[in-house]
Amino acid sequence: MATVTPARHGRSVPAALDLGPGSKVYGRAVPRYRISQLAERVGVPATTLRYYGSRGLLPARRTPGGYRSYDDRDADRVRFIVVARDLGLSLDLIRDLLGVWEQRPCRDVRARLLPLVTEQLAAVDDRTAALRRFRDHLTGARDRLARLPDRDEPCDPACTFLATAPVPEPVPVACSLPAAEHVDRIGRWRTVLAGTTSHRLPGGTVRTELEHGRIAGVAALVADEVGCCPSLTFTLTVTRTGARLDATAPEHAGPLLDDLFAAGPTGGPPC
Repeated sequence: MATVTPARHGRSVPAALDLGPGSKVYGRAVPRYRISQLAERVGVPATTLRYYGSRGLLPARRTPGGYRSYDDRDADRVRFIVVARDLGLSLDLIRDLLGVWEQRPCRDVRARLLPLVTEQLAAVDDRTAALRRFRDHLTGARDRLARLPDRDEPCDPACTFLATAPVPEPVPVACSLPAAEHVDRIGRWRTVLAGTTSHRLPGGTVRTELEHGRIAGVAALVADEVGCCPSLTFTLTVTRTGARLDATAPEHAGPLLDDLFAAGPTGGPPC
C-alpha cells in the first residue's frame, strides 16, 4: 500500500511504499532445528543422527555458535534413511540411494529399490530355511538325548545320541535386532568408545583399551549385545590402571565387530 505524506513548509514529500508483513518481499522463514529438536521431530535418537552424519548420510549446517542446524528437508532425509534401514539395506547403499531420492524422479527411486527389496527377500528366505534346518537338528538332538539309557556308566560311541547325530550346520550369524534399533546400538557403541583405539588379534578378536570411566557403559552394552548377537563373545578385564575389552566373532562374523569397533567420534564442535 502506497501512502503520501502531507507537504511540510510548502514542500511536497515523495510517496513512501509501505509493504505489509504478508508481502512476498519479506519471504517465509525456513524453520531450522537443532539436533535434539530434529530427533524429537523424526523419532530417532540424537546419537543415531550424529552417527548418520559421521557416515555422510546427514550433512548439517552450523550456526554461528557451532551447533548443528537442520531443516524440514533433512527431516524427510532421516525418514528415508530409517525406512531403508528397516528394509535391511546397508548405510553405504543408502548413501547412494539418497542421491537418487534427492535428484531423480520417483520412478527412478522405485527402479532402484525394487530389485534391492527382492534380493533382501531372497536372503531372508535362505536364512529362514537355514534356521528351520537347524531347528530340526536341535529337535532331533533333544529326542535322541531323551532316549539315552538311564545308566551309571559313562557315555560311549554306542550311545544313540553319538551314533546317530548328524554333523550340525553352523549357527547362522546374524543380529536379531530390528534395523533401526541396530543403528541406535551402534551409535551407543560409538559414543562409549569415542577416542579409544581398537586393534585386531589372531583368532577373530578385536581388543580395545579403556579408561575406568568407560567400564560401566561398556559393560551395559556388552550385556545388551550378547542378548541379540549370541555368536559374539566378550571378555572385560579390569586392572588398576584401566580396562581391556576383547570381542571375538566366528570366522564369517567379522563385519559385526567392524560395525561395533570402527573408529568413533573424537570430539569437535558442540552438538
